[in-house]
Amino acid sequence: MGNPRRSKAADDLHTAARSGDLTAVQSILASNPLAVNSRDKHSRTPLHLAAFSGQTEVVTYLCNHKADAGASAMDDMAAMHFASQKGHLEVVRALLSAGASLKAFTRKGMTSLHYAVQGSHLELVKYLAKKGANLGAQTKAGKTPLDLASNEEIRSFLEEFEKSAKNGELGKKDNDKDKDKAEEFDPKTSELGSEGDLNAEPPAAALDEENNARKKRKVNEDGARVESSQPKKARVKLSHLQSSDDTLEEENM
Repeated sequence: MGNPRRSKAADDLHTAARSGDLTAVQSILASNPLAVNSRDKHSRTPLHLAAFSGQTEVVTYLCNHKADAGASAMDDMAAMHFASQKGHLEVVRALLSAGASLKAFTRKGMTSLHYAVQGSHLELVKYLAKKGANLGAQTKAGKTPLDLASNEEIRSFLEEFEKSAKNGELGKKDNDKDKDKAEEFDPKTSELGSEGDLNAEPPAAALDEENNARKKRKVNEDGARVESSQPKKARVKLSHLQSSDDTLEEENM
């Protein structure tokens, strides 16, 4: 047999959570802390019922007292799904702060965003999208949140948001490409190819300058060889051109 006292406490906690009776919730958990994650006949916890009813204070209190924010009821419905189904924005905020996931989906593949769109809860749709909900997530029937949008304002928002997200991603890719190109040239390493690598190939400009210098030296050397190979003119004595007066002058000196 089960523990009737524990069963009664669990039932009372579910009722208090659903109605938003925070005082009763606090009292029950003070004496029965394990009841925080107790289940009803539909496998729902007190947190599920509080989230469905939009009881933000109770949701916050339960999460702060070890309620499982990611627990699933029948059909894998989590507290986030219950809250999104009813458009309870503040409850969704509290659940996300407690660690609930935007990516969680039900047995039918429905996410929190699917439920918010289906229920035409515009502010919640905007919040979930900006928090990173997957706009392309598909249900088991292949439906995205946009496919479920019957509200024209929500449809327009989702289309514009998706377009902006794609443009932002393209802009990020372009910036990454520019950054990569800038990193290809480093003025500190341009002379050696890589910093501190003495064995690296010298730049093309340096090679051209060295080749030109070699050509000039070769031309000069070839010119010198041609000049040295030509026969030297014989020296002609000019003594016979000296005058007799010059000879006499030398003798008198």
